[in-house]
Amino acid sequence: MSAERPSEAVTRGMVELAANHFRALGVEPGRRIALQVEPNAAGVAAILGASLTGATVSPLNPAWTHEETLRVLKAFRPGVLIAASDTHAPQGLDVGVRVVPIERVGRGAGRAGEDSGASGLPTWVLWTSGTSGRAPRGVVCCHRAFEASARSIAERLRLSPSDRWLCTLSPAHVGGLALILRAVTLRSELHAPGPFRVEVVSEALDRDGITHASLVPTQLRRLLELRRDRPVPPSLRCLLVGGAAPASGLIEEAVERGYPVALTWGMTEAASQVATAEVERVRRKPGSVGPPLDGVELRVVPEATPILGEGNPGGELFVRSPTLAEGIFRGPDDAPAPLTDDEGWYRTGDLGRLDVEGDLWIVGRSSDRIITGGVNVSPGEVEAGIAKHPAIREVAVLGLPDPEWGERVVAVAVLRPGAVEPTLEDLRRFVESSLAPPKRPREIRYLDRLPRNANGKVDRSALRDRLIGGS
Repeated sequence: MSAERPSEAVTRGMVELAANHFRALGVEPGRRIALQVEPNAAGVAAILGASLTGATVSPLNPAWTHEETLRVLKAFRPGVLIAASDTHAPQGLDVGVRVVPIERVGRGAGRAGEDSGASGLPTWVLWTSGTSGRAPRGVVCCHRAFEASARSIAERLRLSPSDRWLCTLSPAHVGGLALILRAVTLRSELHAPGPFRVEVVSEALDRDGITHASLVPTQLRRLLELRRDRPVPPSLRCLLVGGAAPASGLIEEAVERGYPVALTWGMTEAASQVATAEVERVRRKPGSVGPPLDGVELRVVPEATPILGEGNPGGELFVRSPTLAEGIFRGPDDAPAPLTDDEGWYRTGDLGRLDVEGDLWIVGRSSDRIITGGVNVSPGEVEAGIAKHPAIREVAVLGLPDPEWGERVVAVAVLRPGAVEPTLEDLRRFVESSLAPPKRPREIRYLDRLPRNANGKVDRSALRDRLIGGS
């Protein structure tokens, strides 16, 4: 059955009409506008129209809960909010924001091309996903950081104006916004069918001459499961995968089936990508995210108590780059809080190592570490070992309070269809050759699916609450 196909073309006229409409609403340099829109043609045109006003622009995710949206709006205090639809407009606002549904953008705004010159470069405020239980924090990025990122990525992936990108990530996700702004910088084509639906994405790959697409790992997995034995579309040159750590075996499976995967590591604070392994490099060494992009400096700082394993030197990753954000949002009338130290280094909180060829391997987050019986354990290392079990589709590992060990290593797994649940003893035997005794799980639980946030990352805070609550 053919998937429903809405209008997907973003025209210059749509962008100019949106910009004129926003100016008529008082959006200009020094003012703030928030856009809670989908990655469809109207949403992309609104994002680009807002960028032409020179205002401070904040994309919000339509997948957020009502409470999350209100919390961010009350912190950001925009003069105008563009809502994804009439029915999606948040209720209960008391901060004087004017709400305009996306359907009304451009109506009564004059003609395209009329007073449509750019008003200067915008400032962007993006909100991090808050996977460790913190409320999302605003990251203030200058537009030139995204332009610098676009040029570095273009060189690494050999991008050109002839590329046709599939846009399915929310503009509130740094990867989604970077994709939109990169298309403008490089003059490439953007295909914007709306929020990710695997059937729509698969059909677009077969039908619309898509050359490049950005996916988070869960989206890649769904695409591989749907397409099964269908051939790789001949036009496809790159599936750029990032935003979260892929489950063990996912990239290898995609490569084995002939998909051109590029793997990237980045963050909101660096305007998207920091290191990227192009397609050829991923085929040669799946799992590496490649060397840092040109112009990006990377420093690996060993920890006092190593958690990466003997013979596997690494540590916490620090980044210095022209793509770094200006700082952390503190309030509409306040300067951003500093992001870097006095020498310009940003402490990412991610753990990784560089191999002899200078390629980066990401191990996990320092905040996710488990301390059990005085031993530091990386959840990513345990997840990689367990995920190789043939019955396990995906797994998350975290530490729960334990009266004897301080924390115990707990694995939460999703089974492959038709698989039988391995017992705890089965799993411990399976990983005994790859994981030292303290790193082996002391408990295993099974769920139908892992909780994830709006950006596709495992929501460890929600998972922890669920396990402790016993539901």
